[in-house]
Amino acid sequence: MRHRGQGSPDSKYRMNYELRRQASGAMALYNSESRETMHPKKGPWQEANDLYVHGSGLRQLLQPSGGPGQEGPLVIFDVGLGGAANALAAIRCRDDLLRAKRRVRPLRIISFENDPTPLQFALENADRLAYPVGSEDAMEDILSHRKWSDGQGTEWMLRLGDFQELILEESERAEIVFFDPFSPRTNPAMWSRQVLEQVYQCRKPGGPLRLVTYSTAYGVRASMLLSGFFVGECLLPDGTMGGTEASLFFSDLNAPLSPRWLSRWSHDRQPWPPLSKSKDYPRLRKDLQEHPQWSQAIFLMERPEPTKRNDGPRPKRPPTSAKSATGSQGKKAPGKARPVKRPGKQGETKKAAFPKQRFAKGKKARKPKSR
Repeated sequence: MRHRGQGSPDSKYRMNYELRRQASGAMALYNSESRETMHPKKGPWQEANDLYVHGSGLRQLLQPSGGPGQEGPLVIFDVGLGGAANALAAIRCRDDLLRAKRRVRPLRIISFENDPTPLQFALENADRLAYPVGSEDAMEDILSHRKWSDGQGTEWMLRLGDFQELILEESERAEIVFFDPFSPRTNPAMWSRQVLEQVYQCRKPGGPLRLVTYSTAYGVRASMLLSGFFVGECLLPDGTMGGTEASLFFSDLNAPLSPRWLSRWSHDRQPWPPLSKSKDYPRLRKDLQEHPQWSQAIFLMERPEPTKRNDGPRPKRPPTSAKSATGSQGKKAPGKARPVKRPGKQGETKKAAFPKQRFAKGKKARKPKSR
């Protein structure tokens, strides 16, 4: 969901939401006030799984590998709860691992939202949206009590209010951030450098932090870089790129931005972080150009390829038979005369023609007249 402004969840306000069918055939929530569709094109469930669950590496992080910071539960900050597609996708990801008899970490999801109306709307239209079916009890508990637990290690909590105030009071430290507010055009404050710096500070000491979002705008990526993140493109399950991922460590990125992106950034119409002041542009440009991402990206590009294994001399290519090279009779196969372009009409080609030389008895051949 794209994070809204303050609102009251009464029946009149719910009229701002409706269901619209997307290109994939799935139904998605549409907000007539902001004129934005939540999880457009693919639909809420596919985008939640492809971009946020797969793009963040949630399945791998849920399975403990003995790395630092994996002793306690995995904490997800779900910024912009909306219709709860992202949160429910994360819950079902852990459920799938449990059914497969895998050893998994506890999961704690903390959703931030200042308007529960779209969650109520999604619950009322669970059959048409399809993805809430089977999770109605959890959604009702979130609306009524702002918390829910399955009793098997999964907890879900709701922080209701202004995100910029709630994030300063939050005591939990996150490993994954599902960043899904309204677009920078509708809600630029949520994409500002100030907010992203606050998100950057909500990490476990010495642990990882991965942020995933749908936006690929130059100004948004510049805001992430200037907040301290390393930034790259998100790798989707089908092998294509979509959305943006940000991490504390360059090595965690699947497709890091290269210096070529920086040169394109300087020519974009809206390259600056949202709500930036023009007087700060020279300093922001300098800070962005000096970001350590570019030196590490150049090192990655210039790193030599691993030495190929030497399995001995390559086998010689068998000689081509005379029959196949010259034709069935052993003679060279005739070829077509190559046309030579001569001045004339456009596209006209003529064969090279030379003036005939006549030889008379006892006389030398006359040279053709030069033109």
